[in-house]
Amino acid sequence: MWVIKLGGSVTHYDSLVQWLRLVVRWGDGKVIIVPGGGLYADAVRDFQQMRAAHPDGHINDSQAHALAIYAMDQMARSLVAMVPELALVRNPLEIAESGWQHRGLVWLPSEMALNTTFANEHVLAESWDVTSDSLSAWLAWQLEAQHLLLVKSDDRLLETQGSLGLPALQAMGIVDQGLSGLLAGAKFQTYVVHQSEYALFEQGFAGNALTMNLLADYLLQHQP
Repeated sequence: MWVIKLGGSVTHYDSLVQWLRLVVRWGDGKVIIVPGGGLYADAVRDFQQMRAAHPDGHINDSQAHALAIYAMDQMARSLVAMVPELALVRNPLEIAESGWQHRGLVWLPSEMALNTTFANEHVLAESWDVTSDSLSAWLAWQLEAQHLLLVKSDDRLLETQGSLGLPALQAMGIVDQGLSGLLAGAKFQTYVVHQSEYALFEQGFAGNALTMNLLADYLLQHQP
């Protein structure tokens, strides 16, 4: 299983549809997209900040965290509206059912991420330090995925390909702070690529020698 986080900022680029169509073509029930909240999550943050300027009626970080996850739901629906061949999934049963149908998958995170039934040893902090980066790693744990791919639009990735570890990427604000705990000891391999680099997957998402060779420079070194 591949978990692919498409950053919310990727929605500003033409490459977004290229990524979605790659998942339609090659997903085969074994690739699931985790959408960033994008403009929808920005609206949550703006609303929280606007209410903070008033004497009452504030939105705390725990409440904003839940609202931002619902924002990811809205982005997931937006992606499938753009490319209807993709299938929306909410939970492991739906993931399995759509997988049997050999569909490319897009995750609606609210049912799992806001439900303690799915809690495990990886607890998600209810703060802005936890974004869709951490949610995608959390889902990778839940699904016992083999690969996690973080697709980002920050152009600094093009200048520092393969040369930065997790602490440096966090310091630069390219990935979120919550990833540290979620990637420690992870069995899945994590890669960080620029949104323009979709051609790396023109041969699909299989864990074959060609794909792994192409991705070698993008492996995020996070494990001891």
